[in-house]
Amino acid sequence: MKYLCNYKKFLIWIGVILIGLLMYKFVKKDSLIYVIYQSLPGREAGLLGGMLLGEKAGFDKDFWNQLQNSGLIHIVVVSGTNLMLVFSNVIENLAKILGRKLAIGLGSLIALGYVGMVGWQIPVVRALILISSKYWAQMLGRRYNAVRGLILSVLIIVLAWPQSLIEISFWLSFSAFIGVISSPWKGVWGTSCWVSLWVSPVLAMGFGRINLVGPISNVLILLIVEIVTLVGFLGSIIGVFIPILGKIVLWLIWPLLKYFNFVATMIGGWGWVNLEVNFNWLMLFGWYLILIWILLKIKNYSFFNKFLS
Repeated sequence: MKYLCNYKKFLIWIGVILIGLLMYKFVKKDSLIYVIYQSLPGREAGLLGGMLLGEKAGFDKDFWNQLQNSGLIHIVVVSGTNLMLVFSNVIENLAKILGRKLAIGLGSLIALGYVGMVGWQIPVVRALILISSKYWAQMLGRRYNAVRGLILSVLIIVLAWPQSLIEISFWLSFSAFIGVISSPWKGVWGTSCWVSLWVSPVLAMGFGRINLVGPISNVLILLIVEIVTLVGFLGSIIGVFIPILGKIVLWLIWPLLKYFNFVATMIGGWGWVNLEVNFNWLMLFGWYLILIWILLKIKNYSFFNKFLS
């Protein structure tokens, strides 16, 4: 029986690798965008194209401003934060069905396929390096040390792209990764809210303002991000080969995209949600001290023992 289970897992691996190679060879970004715009109405198609592939052509100026004002703009660009959240949630959910090692391998193939599809953009590659260090340690049967893993990942990134140290996207990826691995709450809601708290001061330093409702609007939306991303990705790929079936799959997530549109339009229309602030290094340090204090209270010091061990 044990050998039969191993044989089935081996066949699954072979099938996944073959499908991945076929996708990488024949499925291109432009063909996916074409399927999306042929299958969904304008604004919903624009949202899905932005979420999946970083396509900005589907946004008019007013809606783009509403996405910025609502603190949701990072969801509709090629975002390292999104890759981390989706990658980690895909693996955790697949692990319940396939086992952790197979889930990590399959999740990694999906992530690599996605990165290749969007063009190996530096913010996404950074995020992939950071989050992969965590899961591949588990894949190899090693106990993951967050400090060493973080230092190794940062060294690889800085040596490959020295200019990263002065780019806000690097610090966003860095803070998002810490948020993902340190989240005291499980699930999409808790992790997303915690990550939002970690990236907010970086955004404030970079753009000189704090979005007062960013964590709230993100919690309202991020619950659907994983579903929309996975179903949208699957539907658009199917649509390349079988257009009518791909359209049916994409229409399953139309209500969720409509909901996204509603939240962004409503909150983005509030003029008071962005607070202009001269955010400095002292405020940044104080913000993170508060987050660490919260972790200490919630985890009762056990997190830091695990983090440093």
